Amino acid sequence: MEEKCKKQALRMFSYGVYVLTSENEGDYCASTITWVSQASFEPPLISVCIKRGSVSYEIVKKRGEFILHLLGENQKNMALSFFKPTILEHGKLNGHGFSLQNELPLLKEVPAYIRCKVIEILENGDHPLFLAEVIGAEINKDAVPLELRKTGWSYGG
Repeated sequence: MEEKCKKQALRMFSYGVYVLTSENEGDYCASTITWVSQASFEPPLISVCIKRGSVSYEIVKKRGEFILHLLGENQKNMALSFFKPTILEHGKLNGHGFSLQNELPLLKEVPAYIRCKVIEILENGDHPLFLAEVIGAEINKDAVPLELRKTGWSYGG
């Protein structure tokens, strides 16, 4: 297999851009992620891949729950702020306001979010797959979703 072709082909996959948050024993995580997919209608399941060894990986694995924030096409800068390590300062995560919903950090400026409970973790690879059941959802406003290809960023290959 030619490495260049493999990398280019894998980067042609379609991805959205999301922010995942969780909390465990006072430790918070908030990170931008792209490897997300719906996996089942009944029960409603999604798959989310989280980089092994990251703070988000550790907290979600321990807590077993997370909120996936769906971003609008005009929220590229918000996504960018969660590429960095999570900082809780002045009641904000990486400068963004949040509240607690079922003790999980819920970002205030997102058009929609889903609350998830992890039911299985596939530990293969450098981004283990978290299979999670959707246990809650909220739409704050209708929005066109932020897509990775439209940001000029790439993550894959």
